[in-house]
Amino acid sequence: MEPVYEPLGWKKESETSYRPVSAASSPNPGGQYASPVSRPRHHRRSRVILHWLFHFLSLLWLAPMITLLYFNFSHYVIGASVWCPSGNCNAESNTENAYARARELDRNDHDTNGALQFVAKGLEVWFMFVATSLVYDLGILFAREGRGLPVGYLLSHLEFSDIRYIFNPLLWTSPWPHRNTVPEKRGRILKLYIFALVTALLTILANFMGPATAVLVLPTLQWIDTPHIMNMTFDKIAAANRPTVDAGFSDCNATQLEARNYSCTSYTYGPSMDEWAAQGISSIVQNENRDGALLLGSSQEYALTFSFNGTANDGQVTWVPSRQVMREMSHELLKTQGRLAEWGLHEYPDKVFNNSLQTILKRQGPSLGFYGSCHVSNVTDLILDETRWIRCYTEWSIGEEYGTYTKCLRLGTGFDTTDYSAQFSLYIEDPDVPEYETGVGVYFADKAMYFNETWDFGSGIKACLTNETSPTCDWDRVFSASLPDELRNTSTNVGIVSYEVPSLNHSDGRLYCEHVTYLSFPTYNVDSSPMSNTQNLVTLSDIKTPQDYGIPITLSPDWYLAAWSVDVNATLDGSRQIVKKLIEVLPGTYNSSLGYSKELRVFSLLHGYALGQALSMVNYYNGSVPADPNSREAKEAEKDRNHPVLHTWATIHVWAYGLSGRTSKLGTVVVLLGSVCVLARFFLGLVTGIQERSTVEVLAAAFEHRHQGEFEGLEEESHLAKVRYQVVEDGDGKQRFIPSKRTSRWSHAVST
Repeated sequence: MEPVYEPLGWKKESETSYRPVSAASSPNPGGQYASPVSRPRHHRRSRVILHWLFHFLSLLWLAPMITLLYFNFSHYVIGASVWCPSGNCNAESNTENAYARARELDRNDHDTNGALQFVAKGLEVWFMFVATSLVYDLGILFAREGRGLPVGYLLSHLEFSDIRYIFNPLLWTSPWPHRNTVPEKRGRILKLYIFALVTALLTILANFMGPATAVLVLPTLQWIDTPHIMNMTFDKIAAANRPTVDAGFSDCNATQLEARNYSCTSYTYGPSMDEWAAQGISSIVQNENRDGALLLGSSQEYALTFSFNGTANDGQVTWVPSRQVMREMSHELLKTQGRLAEWGLHEYPDKVFNNSLQTILKRQGPSLGFYGSCHVSNVTDLILDETRWIRCYTEWSIGEEYGTYTKCLRLGTGFDTTDYSAQFSLYIEDPDVPEYETGVGVYFADKAMYFNETWDFGSGIKACLTNETSPTCDWDRVFSASLPDELRNTSTNVGIVSYEVPSLNHSDGRLYCEHVTYLSFPTYNVDSSPMSNTQNLVTLSDIKTPQDYGIPITLSPDWYLAAWSVDVNATLDGSRQIVKKLIEVLPGTYNSSLGYSKELRVFSLLHGYALGQALSMVNYYNGSVPADPNSREAKEAEKDRNHPVLHTWATIHVWAYGLSGRTSKLGTVVVLLGSVCVLARFFLGLVTGIQERSTVEVLAAAFEHRHQGEFEGLEEESHLAKVRYQVVEDGDGKQRFIPSKRTSRWSHAVST
C-alpha cells in the first residue's frame, strides 16, 4: 500500500476515519488540526434524518417522470383544451358557436401551457439536485480510496452544471499525476478518467434535462385516430352488370331497369348532372382570367358533396367517390353533428367528438377511377359475322413523343359473352344553336390493338383488315400480341363513347372518347364541422399508386346511359343544360386537330363529368365481417386483397401527449438516462451511506488543513489540480484532507 501522510494529532482507526489523540501523546502537540469539539447528538441525528429525507425525495423525482413517460408512450388524449378536468371540455366544434368557443379554449390553453413551463423548470431543478448529489457521491467514493482525488475534481459537483465545464482542460488533465509525485498505477488513472467522463456526461444530461422535461410536460395539438372498426368485407363491384335496384335509384323500379329505361333517374340525377357540368364550364371561363384557376365542380349525394380526385403522383387517373359509400357516411355525419338527436331519433354524437376541436370522419370504401382522352378521327368497321366486328379509329395518340396510331377494338358477343354496347341520341331545337342530332354509341371491348405505318407489334393486324383476309385470320392471336408499356394499360377492357354528327358532312368522322376503369379502396374523409366545411365535401386519400392499379375492370355501357338519365335507343332533348352545351361545341370540336382548342377542352370536360357520374353510381356488395376483430379469422380476412376488410374511424384534433416527433423521442431518451442516474444515486447512497457536505463545511476543512509541502514549487493551475487528497472523516464525522506523498527527489529539491 502506498504511504500517505496522517493528519497530525489524529490516529487512524480505519481506512476512512481517524480519532484525535491527546496532546501529551501526540508527536506534534501543535497538531495539523485543532482538537475538535464534539457535536451535540441531536445535531447529528437531525443531519441523518435530513440526509435520508433528501435521499427519498431524490428518488421521488421518478414519480412525475414515469407518469409523463406513460402519457407520452400511451398517446394519452386530454381533449379540446389543455385544461380539461374529467375529460369534459366540449368544444362545440359541430355548432355555429365553434369559433367563439375555440377562442375561449385558446385563452385557457395559453395560461395552462405557461403554468406547465414552470412545472418543467421545477423538474429540471429537482434533477439538478439529484445529479449534484451523484457527482458528489462519486467524487467522495474515489477520494476515499487509493491516493485520493485530484484537487481539480474536489468541487466537480459545484461546477459540472455549467456546460463550459466539459471544455475545461483541468477535467481531462487532472487524472494524470505530476512527474514529481509518486508514480501511480494505470488502473487508478483509468478510474479517474472514468470519473471525468461520467461527470462530463452528467453535464450534458443536466443541460438537456430542461428542454427534455418541457417536451414531455407540454402536450401538443395532434390529429389522433380513434380505433379502427371493421365495418364490412368487400365482396364484389357491380360495374360489369347493368344497373339494378341495388344501385340505390330511389325513383326506379326493377321493371324499368330490366327494360334499360334509365330515364327514371332523371328526377334525382338529371339536375345534378346539369349543375355539375355548368360549374365546370363556368370555371373554364374564370380560368381565362390572369389570376383565374380551373376548379372542378361538385355533386351532392344525401348530406354530402363530392368532386373528382386526381392521382397526385401521375395526374392521369381521375378517381370518383362512390355514392353508395356517401349514403352510408351521411348517417354518421348527421349523427356527429347532432342533427339526428335534434330530429328525435335518439342517436347522439360520440363524447370523444364533442371533446375535440375538429373531427374528420373516415371510412374505407371502393372507388372507381378512369384514365381516358378524347380524339377526332375517322372510323372504319370490318364486319366479320353477325356477332363479331372490328372497329378501328385513326389518329390515336397519348402524346407527341409517342407518335400516332390506329387503334382497333374487337366488338360483339362473338368475342365476349355479353353485348357490351348501347346507343342513344342527343337533339336540340333552338334558334341560336344549329340543329345537330348527335348519335352516341357506347361500347366495351375486352381487347384493343395498335398499329402505325411501320409497325404492328407482331400482331399481323394490318394484313387482316380486308374483307378477303379477315375470315382466315386468327383474331385471338392478333389481339394477344405484346404491347409496350405506354400502350398496354389502354389495350385491356377499354370503353369507347363515340359521338357522330351526320349533318356535319363527316361521313366517316367521329369524335370519340376512350377510357379504362380501375378499382381502388381509398379512404373517404369528411370534416364534420359546418363552419370549416360548409358544403360537407368528401375527399379521397390513400389512393393506389400506378404500380398497384392492376388490370382495368369491366364497365357496362348501361351505366353511362344511367348517368345521362336516358333510355336505350332513346333521344335526349335540349331541355337538359348539358345537352345544349355539348351540341354547341360540337362543330368547333370536329374542326379541331389533336392540339389544344377551347371547344375540345369543353367537350372533354362535359364527357368527363358524364363518365364520372356513371362511375359514382356503380354499386357494390358487402360480405360479413368476423365478430371478433382479434380472431384468427379476422387476421386472415385482413390479408385478402380481393375481398379486403374495410374499416371506419375518425381523426380528431385534440391536445394530447405522444412521441410522434424527433424532439419528443430525444426528450424521452434524456429522461430515461436521467432516471438511471436517479436510481444510481439512490443505490449508491444506500450502499455507501455518504452524507453530502455543504460548501461551508468543505471550506472549513480546507482552512483547517495544514499543508505539508504538497503545493511547494507548483505555480501552474494544471499542476496544482493534479495534487491528490484523500477525503476522510474524523471520529466526530468532520471531513479531513490527507495529501498524497511527493517523491523524494521533489522533497530534496524543496529542502535545498
